[in-house]
Amino acid sequence: MGLLIAVGLTLKVLHEANWDATVFMAFGEDATPTREYAEERLGDVWLRTVQGHDGKFFFVQANDPWLLEPEANAAILDRPRYRSQRMLYPALAGVGGLLPPAQIVWGLILVNVIAISVGAMIVAELALLLGSSAWWGLAFALNLGVMGELAISGAGVLGALFAFLGVLWLLRGSSGLAIVSFALAGLSREVMLLAALGSAVWLWRRSERVLAALVVILPVSAAGLWGLYVQQKVEAGAGGAPVFDWPFLGIAQSLEYWRGTPLDFLAGLAMILLLILFLWRALTSASLLGWAFLGFVPLGFVLSEYVWRSWSDISRAIAPVLTAYVLLLFAKGPVQEYRCSC
Repeated sequence: MGLLIAVGLTLKVLHEANWDATVFMAFGEDATPTREYAEERLGDVWLRTVQGHDGKFFFVQANDPWLLEPEANAAILDRPRYRSQRMLYPALAGVGGLLPPAQIVWGLILVNVIAISVGAMIVAELALLLGSSAWWGLAFALNLGVMGELAISGAGVLGALFAFLGVLWLLRGSSGLAIVSFALAGLSREVMLLAALGSAVWLWRRSERVLAALVVILPVSAAGLWGLYVQQKVEAGAGGAPVFDWPFLGIAQSLEYWRGTPLDFLAGLAMILLLILFLWRALTSASLLGWAFLGFVPLGFVLSEYVWRSWSDISRAIAPVLTAYVLLLFAKGPVQEYRCSC
């Protein structure tokens, strides 16, 4: 069912774009560097309004994921070091940079379609461990943030998949596989390291101090080592809208924008309520699933206006919370399958 949902959404977007697959790359009319980069390699591409979105950057990265020719590729990015930190998704989509540009377009789409399918299976397993129906695995595939990432070829689907997989492996007692999964989540989207941190706190509270340390230190180290490599290859760069701001300021600044967009206003209120409800549910359930994604609550309240004012952006930013809350809400009882593998 996760696969059907992903394929259905893909076909819908393609149909609306006259079957032009470059619509998923989200190139922008005003984003001259990435637009010209794409047109040199693909010819005419589907252009979105103003700046477009994340997919345009991942298309550039997939052509050179190992930064072997940064002057010709990474230099096109608005913030080369920041963008290059998210390496796993473009590396998989471009098969390590081996695919030609036209096939990379489809590679970016295919990786996310597969990731949604596998993510639904992983969340279904978590639902079973929580004593509820495997059908709640669709809380991953039907997650607004996950579907939004598919539509713009974002790395959030892959990041969320590995974050939930890390939680699943921990509950099954496979700490080594959990650590690897959290590391891959962080290399997909650095904010997913919050899942490793939250899991480490949960383990620490259970007096499993060594495992707690390993669960957070090793994934952070993997991301850090890749970051050091990136620093040697590309300049920091500047540009792009700020992602973070003072607590609650992004929400307050979005109010003026929301006045003219009722849908975004209602979505913003819903996300605020969701963060509060998830915070309460996670703290009162004592479940690893809740603690793993607890860090996304404070994260949500320090996101900038540029994230909060659009329902699609804020839902992508806190996507794991949308899925985790559904599982916790319909859990029938505490997880009994956890066993320490220290």
